[in-house]
Amino acid sequence: MTHAEEIMRAVAMLVKSGRTSFSRKNVRDQLGLNRKEWVYCYGPIFQGMREQPGKAPRVDERFKGVFRRVRYGRYVLTPKGEQLAREFVC
Repeated sequence: MTHAEEIMRAVAMLVKSGRTSFSRKNVRDQLGLNRKEWVYCYGPIFQGMREQPGKAPRVDERFKGVFRRVRYGRYVLTPKGEQLAREFVC
């Protein structure tokens, strides 16, 4: 499983548990990662999955634009993200 897939699965589980918005830390905790692993391996991928990724690394087209920032540090799924999350919920 790629990092983008792992992130998407973690977000899908958070949303399934009733969260309407989530933070990077929520995702990191769901994945069971320490801060260093998140910052160096997963954080840039998460950034690339946002609607406005800035200078983040490229991610597979399937995972682009699945999160939208609603305020500082808080994100929600876009309609594309909601559809994709359904595929990742066990």
